[in-house]
Amino acid sequence: MENYLVWFVLAAALIGLEMLVGTFYLLVYGLACALGGVAAWAGLTVVPQLVVAALGAVSGTVWLRLHPMSARRKGSDSLDIGQRVEVESWKTDTQLRVRYRGTSWDAELLAPLSDRPTSLYIVAQRSNTWVVAAEPPAA
Repeated sequence: MENYLVWFVLAAALIGLEMLVGTFYLLVYGLACALGGVAAWAGLTVVPQLVVAALGAVSGTVWLRLHPMSARRKGSDSLDIGQRVEVESWKTDTQLRVRYRGTSWDAELLAPLSDRPTSLYIVAQRSNTWVVAAEPPAA
């Protein structure tokens, strides 16, 4: 089997595996292997192929470390913040069960209320618990 075919098969395997993992590192390494395949296809010997693949992997890893995909902007990116929920039941004066997106969720009040409304608004999230208030959050 030709060297470039080995590189391209390895690249396809890493890129395919990336679809299961979702970290982008295997994508970078798959692209680095593809660069090695291009170097092999261009007629370079094994050592330059390895150098090209290594340079691609190192530069891609450095780029990913400098530009993390999980970095968040200031404020909340959650599309749930500001959404209305229906109260199912009150556990205590500050803890309750709400219905949102077709299922029941634990929720707690941001501030105590004098009455018990039937609908509230999501203002934050703590782990798997919604923090709710009588008024929607300011935009």
